Amino acid sequence: MLRRAVGAGMDFLIGTYDDRLVAASLVIVVVASYTALDLVGRIRSTQGVLLYGWLAAGAIAMGTGIWSMHFIGMLAFELPIDIGFRADMTALSWLLSVMGSLVALALLAHQRLTLARLLGGSLSLAGAIVTMHYLGMSAMHITPAVLYDRAWVAVSIAIVLAACAWALRIGFALPTSGGLSEFGRKSAGALLLGIGVAGMHYTGMQAADFPASSTSAAASELDWRWLALLICNTSLLLLATMLVAIALDRRMENRTAQLVQSLQMANVQLHHANRHDPLTNLGNRQLLRERLEQAIESAHTDRQRVALLHIGLDRFKLVNDSLGHDAGDTLLTRLAHAMSQSAPPSDTVARVGGDEFLILMTGDVGSRTLHRTCERLLALIREIDYGQTRLSGSIGVARYPIDAYDASGLLTASNMAMYSAKRAGRDQYAFFTSELAQRVERDVTIQNELGNAIDRGQILPYYQPKYDVRTRRLVGAEALARWQHPTEGFVPPDRFIAIAERSRQISDLQNCMLRAICSDMRDWRSKGLLVPPIAFNLSASCLRDPDLPDFIASMLSEFELSARDLICEITETAAVPEIEQALDTLGTLRNLGIRISIDDFGTGLSSMSYLRDLPIDQLKIDRAFVARLGQNVDHGNAIVRSIIDLAHSLKLDVVAEGVELESQLSTLAELHCDQVQGYLFSPAVDADAFSAFLNRSTRIRTRPQQ
Repeated sequence: MLRRAVGAGMDFLIGTYDDRLVAASLVIVVVASYTALDLVGRIRSTQGVLLYGWLAAGAIAMGTGIWSMHFIGMLAFELPIDIGFRADMTALSWLLSVMGSLVALALLAHQRLTLARLLGGSLSLAGAIVTMHYLGMSAMHITPAVLYDRAWVAVSIAIVLAACAWALRIGFALPTSGGLSEFGRKSAGALLLGIGVAGMHYTGMQAADFPASSTSAAASELDWRWLALLICNTSLLLLATMLVAIALDRRMENRTAQLVQSLQMANVQLHHANRHDPLTNLGNRQLLRERLEQAIESAHTDRQRVALLHIGLDRFKLVNDSLGHDAGDTLLTRLAHAMSQSAPPSDTVARVGGDEFLILMTGDVGSRTLHRTCERLLALIREIDYGQTRLSGSIGVARYPIDAYDASGLLTASNMAMYSAKRAGRDQYAFFTSELAQRVERDVTIQNELGNAIDRGQILPYYQPKYDVRTRRLVGAEALARWQHPTEGFVPPDRFIAIAERSRQISDLQNCMLRAICSDMRDWRSKGLLVPPIAFNLSASCLRDPDLPDFIASMLSEFELSARDLICEITETAAVPEIEQALDTLGTLRNLGIRISIDDFGTGLSSMSYLRDLPIDQLKIDRAFVARLGQNVDHGNAIVRSIIDLAHSLKLDVVAEGVELESQLSTLAELHCDQVQGYLFSPAVDADAFSAFLNRSTRIRTRPQQ
């Protein structure tokens, strides 16, 4: 027990302190202060009714803690007389403590802590503490009255005011304030406030002198022993409940924050997925279009230019078919990585199709830069390999505002330019031009008119005769499609065959041609003419049609023809990419008795490796090799001799097309070529003109032997 002399010059009572209650008072006031400061985050982050609820809870926690510390401290002070407290004044002191805390919290719980709010809150809280203390002292109802040393009273007021200001300044600072962590900041503020309240209380008690004849008129109202127990237990229970509520609320807030964060991450991922290609992680068409529109808008404002490069890989379907889609995906991923690494940060690289990419260029998009960029990209594509397979690409370039004025126009123009590069031979680049636009416009017109031309019988077969090299007798013909347009006149096949392929009208065109060929053959035979086999071309897309053999068989049956009357010609570049489907379809046709010929042999890929797999009867040497015969250019004779020898070793007939000179015919005879066709004998002619060829041939073959 600590002893303290409290009188001088007259007799005063000597009081002592219970150390356990003193320690309890300090713990309670610090815990209460921390609880109140911890509620600041709740108050600042809520609005409406919840804001007032948290303000009330904080005020009750802080006010009760301060009040409890004061009364437990007073109960820790023991005098040699019976002491009690008036209930009304005790309750009023608690209410003052709570109201002062409420005003302080209301002033200070703002996002911006101003000096005026800090001073107002500090004065409100300090005033409530001082008033509560001395009102609590009066609740003992001591007579004669307690005497106070004014100097010590002033010191107690100064202590609590300074402590409140510093504690509130530290404890109520925003979380972004530098220095202490959030827990350290709250702990420091709570400790300062606790020390200030305790310092004020015990300094105030030092200022009080109790005359020796003092008695407590309230001794019979509230006994100090059970009052101490009640206050301690109630305060601890209240503070524990408050801390649990805060912890639960924080946990719920954290879970809510996690859910919000998860939702935000999901939105970010969804936004990314909607605008990026899943295989290469490049931007997709949607992202490219958004950035293209932004770039055009910015370029329009700043009077700048924008360039769009459309990159299409050449014969990429062959890679997928021969090596598998996994290998194709690997090559696409490598190429995407290489292009994104080599592109400047200001450019956007996007994958917009299976084997198509777009690059949006801003800044320096002058002609020299674009030429260098295209050459670099073509070289980069060639470097991408998978074993023995190497890629090549075709690039189309369009510029704003030279070639188009909006995103849609620029996309269309770059696509047109890319296909122009493919038609020009692939592995090169092309710029969009007005002439290209006019050609595309003409192509669209042809595409729109082609369907009507097929239905109205405007597309007819023309026949180019084939002759035996040794006897120079007519042995067959190749049927070629010709379009007699009612207003445009003759439309060459290279203007509409490719369009029919791209527009998927080739099947209708081919069926129309086959019906006309069969009809002509029946008419010729009805006139008593000897009709040799007629070859007609099968497109690559038709090889994928499993119903093709049945259709051809139905045509032969309808026009009373045999399978030996037809020869199906397929280009090597069509057969090789479609090798699996080609084997099935051509095998079925071969089983029907229809002969198969490979057209343009030597111009495709991996020619020799597929010769043994395809069920063929005939090879046609491309006109490009025939044109070199006798000129000693690129060993033309040796190449043709090799093809003929190879074909004969496989028991195949050989036809040379494009023969225009007697010297070429003589050389082919020396090389033992079987058949020829070309302008040396006749161009392709209509059915009536070819009927004259058949008439002469029939007379020769039926002429009696002399």
